[in-house]
Amino acid sequence: IIMAMGLRGVLRGLGKPVGEARGLTIGFALFLLACEAALCCAIVWKQPYTKIDFDAYMQQVELFLGGERDYLKIKGETGPLVYPGGFLYVFSAIRYATGGGQVFPAQVIFGVLYLLSQAVVMCIYISAGNVPVWALGLLCLSKRYHSIFVLRLFNDCFAMFFGFLAIHLCQRSKLLWAALAMSVGISIKMNLLLMLPGFLLLLVKGTTLPKQIFGVVLMIGVQFLVAMPFAAAGYSSSYLAKAFEFSRVFIHHWTVNFKFLPEEVFVSTGFAKLLLGLHLAILFAFAHLRWCRKDGGVFQVIKKWSIASAVSVLPLVGVTLSVSKAKKLDQRGNLDPNYVADVMFGCNFVGILCARSLHYQFYSWYFPTMVYLLFSARGEGGPTRSIFGS
Repeated sequence: IIMAMGLRGVLRGLGKPVGEARGLTIGFALFLLACEAALCCAIVWKQPYTKIDFDAYMQQVELFLGGERDYLKIKGETGPLVYPGGFLYVFSAIRYATGGGQVFPAQVIFGVLYLLSQAVVMCIYISAGNVPVWALGLLCLSKRYHSIFVLRLFNDCFAMFFGFLAIHLCQRSKLLWAALAMSVGISIKMNLLLMLPGFLLLLVKGTTLPKQIFGVVLMIGVQFLVAMPFAAAGYSSSYLAKAFEFSRVFIHHWTVNFKFLPEEVFVSTGFAKLLLGLHLAILFAFAHLRWCRKDGGVFQVIKKWSIASAVSVLPLVGVTLSVSKAKKLDQRGNLDPNYVADVMFGCNFVGILCARSLHYQFYSWYFPTMVYLLFSARGEGGPTRSIFGS
């Protein structure tokens, strides 16, 4: 009877929001991570490695380590290198750690990365506090998500780890550390640029003008450091052309979201411009109707930012304000963790919705966010509900 009553209590606790049952939530998350560790071991032991891009990564890294700095000449069996320099540094380290790119030790590394990514995502959910405890288990149920890490060994896994880490750092109001993590992730794969508008909004609403400037300079500085070996060798133009190739046209055969379109439409510049316009329009709708709604909309946020920036600059020109006056004019404060998740997850998904092409591994960009977005859609109205609600 006592055991039954205890079990009933646990089951009731699993139905509570994670923010209201912190102890049970942490215990359940640790239990899930232990199960995930066992599952990853079983997958690596029982399922064969799927050769897609990892061998090509190692070939590209071998050329880089051999002294090649011209991005136009760094190629693998799947084609030319199209990722920024951080990708080469990460996979150079993996090549060294795995004795030249052996698959099994690489799978172990990706298994550890999977667990770290899941832990960070669970921290985001726990900090946001808007899903029931049991919903954390949904993060562990995707066969494809596991395979992207431990069977396919895609570079997206590293990029998204730093992206999720940046989100959690924002939740803890450590925006400069978040800027560093975000820029490191972008240096591995530039899909994290999809989160950048949301991150800049958090930077505007969550910190002062000097820190905003420092955060942006920090992000740019990381990219300069990453590009330095290529620029120093005289290949800065080829690096920029391939590492950040915004004009790249994906192959119609591999797309999964617009496969139904004729190839001539899919590869056309008109279609690309249409998607870009749609992306910007939806981002503005989310920003105006949801993320900035409590502030009075996007334009009110810009107005408040201008006033707050002026308050930050006044002491530099010899004008001083009383503490109470300054606080009244500059009303920024710590960011609400739930708001951070809403902005960053939503901004990322809008970008994915308008992406010109989605491939198998791009699933890792949005799967960990979907539980949060779907539970968020049950609440307030606005564009999120219209997209995610039933």
